[in-house]
Amino acid sequence: MTTVRWLLAQRRLRLTLRGGVAGLDRHVDCVMTSELTQPGEWLSGDEVLLTTGLRLGDPTIWRDYLERLDAVGVAAVGMGVGFEFDAVPAGMASVADELGLPLFEVPLPVPFSAITRAVLDQIAAQRSSRLLAATKAQPKMTRAAASGGSTAVIRELADAVGQKVVLLDTGLAVVANAPGSVSSADLNRLRDLVIRDPASAAAVTVTDDATITVSRVGSGGRTFGHLGTVGRTALDDVARMLVGHAISLLAIEHAKPRQLRRDLVELHTDTLASALDDPTERVGVQRILARAADPSGRVRALALRFGDDDAATRGQRLLIDELDHRWHAVFVHRDGPELMVLLRGDDSTELATTLFAVVNSAGPVGGGVGTVTDVRDVADAVRQARLACRSAAVGQLADLHGTRSLLTVDPVRRALADAHAQRLAPVLNHDAEHGTELRATLLAYLEANGNWGVAAATQGVHRHTLRHRVERVEDLLDVDLADARVRAELLLMLLGAHE
Repeated sequence: MTTVRWLLAQRRLRLTLRGGVAGLDRHVDCVMTSELTQPGEWLSGDEVLLTTGLRLGDPTIWRDYLERLDAVGVAAVGMGVGFEFDAVPAGMASVADELGLPLFEVPLPVPFSAITRAVLDQIAAQRSSRLLAATKAQPKMTRAAASGGSTAVIRELADAVGQKVVLLDTGLAVVANAPGSVSSADLNRLRDLVIRDPASAAAVTVTDDATITVSRVGSGGRTFGHLGTVGRTALDDVARMLVGHAISLLAIEHAKPRQLRRDLVELHTDTLASALDDPTERVGVQRILARAADPSGRVRALALRFGDDDAATRGQRLLIDELDHRWHAVFVHRDGPELMVLLRGDDSTELATTLFAVVNSAGPVGGGVGTVTDVRDVADAVRQARLACRSAAVGQLADLHGTRSLLTVDPVRRALADAHAQRLAPVLNHDAEHGTELRATLLAYLEANGNWGVAAATQGVHRHTLRHRVERVEDLLDVDLADARVRAELLLMLLGAHE
């Protein structure tokens, strides 16, 4: 971006700043020359205004002159000396300082046209650089679409345009966003733009701190969703070109031929089944399973149990349609009356609840949701979801903690609470005295059934860090957590204290 600071740094122009140093980072997009005392009426902002000051001999008009220019957003004022003034008047420079409007001196030998050419050349060079970057970004986005689908396209687009990007499905739910999520206020503004004109090719709204754009993603008369951007400034021509490329890729991704979509679902189903049958299998399987993961490589599983195979088959079809409608990678495997579904690790529990509600129409169903795991531990993720599912009644969706039904019995809960306070006292005291989280670490490790990777992912730490903390717990409690009985007793104490 061309700024006043850059212009003043061009030594060949010999420009000297006299006032308004606070505005040196103002954006410059053109240079204008005018000797009018009120030129603001013909300006739109971001201009460098050059003048010889021939009509500015009266000091009483200096403040009004500069204030009007500042009000329309002029980037800077350059005064050519040697005509009306031998130097920029100190009184004018003082007003410029108050406004933060850069005021610089142009020496007599320097023609105004040299300043104009310098700015135009710089803008052209920057535009050429942006176009070159765009030609590199477009193939990256295309490769991302082929390997990672819509989520990968959104990440590449956000990186290329330097703004937050969010993809909404036709129900205005967030499908993907990068880098990170947008604020709830900006998300609501995006949705308002779509609701106002859902068929619009592009719409823009400007707030005090953001410029928000939204574009329809579709093919012909069909709408697949909407793509929004949120940034401090409006998208330039190159950024809009990249957004258009992303929209084309997303439309192609979502408008795949029906047979190709069926083949892809079958591939995902077979891959999930293969991973469950042989958790040690790695060749090719992990690469495909990664499509179900979030950017951190994490997944969680949803298990559903129907009354019979026919109901499960109907539920499978409903789930495939719903996930596809939400731009979600479809990994749905049926095993008799049971369905196993892979969700992204960053998917909310609300999505699992929505999917559960969708399949309810297929027949009586109970469901369970497991904890977040690394995609390499997908078999463990499904095992956890099945465990939760077994504890759920018909019409109920339980998370992994739904297996705690015995802990709701008052005598059991009181006994476990007492044991928790006594048996785990060394760990509790250590946490209180040193600000550690050994109790939480122990619970994560036990709930993961001793799986270091799962527990580390739950705690958001490295496996080595988790192992060190668990060893510290063993020392404090004088126990061996390799003993299944010890692990079971401690887990009951920890869970019982929460009920």
